[in-house]
Order: sequence, then structure tokens, then C-alpha cells
Amino acid sequence: MARKKRLTPAAIALRIFFFVAGSLLVGFLTVFLEAELGVYLPRHFSVSLAVGIAVAVTFWLLRLLKHPPMFLKNVHPLAAGLCAGMGVHIARIWLK
Repeated sequence: MARKKRLTPAAIALRIFFFVAGSLLVGFLTVFLEAELGVYLPRHFSVSLAVGIAVAVTFWLLRLLKHPPMFLKNVHPLAAGLCAGMGVHIARIWLK
């Protein structure tokens, strides 16, 4: 049986930093991409696409930096982006 690694305060602080940085990046990318895509597409589709692209880009960058999201370490960035975009699309349909 393998021993569990102890989390040091520095490791916890690093995880919190990347969680906050990833959340902010998703938010900023979503707003920026929705504004750009909103020129060409209806708002419903531009929001869904913006969220999906923002999540995929953020997951890719975090994986590149060797700090993937805690519970989604083995999820491919494109799959995460597709699921996020579809989730927003479905939620917007149901909330009408």
C-alpha cells in the first residue's frame, strides 16, 4: 500500500492560487469571447461557445503548467469544454 503524501501549507497555498487563477481566467475568457462571438452569433449560442472554449483553454493551460484541476486530473480539456458548453446550453433552454 502506498503512503499518502502530506499536504504542506505551501502545497495548499499553491493549489488555492491555481484554483483562483483558473476561475478568473475562465471568467475573463468567457466575457471576452462572448463579446467577440456575439457579433456573429445569437447570444444563446455565443454564450455556450464562449464558456466551452474558455474551459477548454483554461484546462489546457493548467495541464501545461502541471496543475490540473483537483477532481478532473484525467479529463481531456476538449471534453471538459464540450461538457461545460453543453451544460450552459441546456441550462439556458430549461431556464427560459
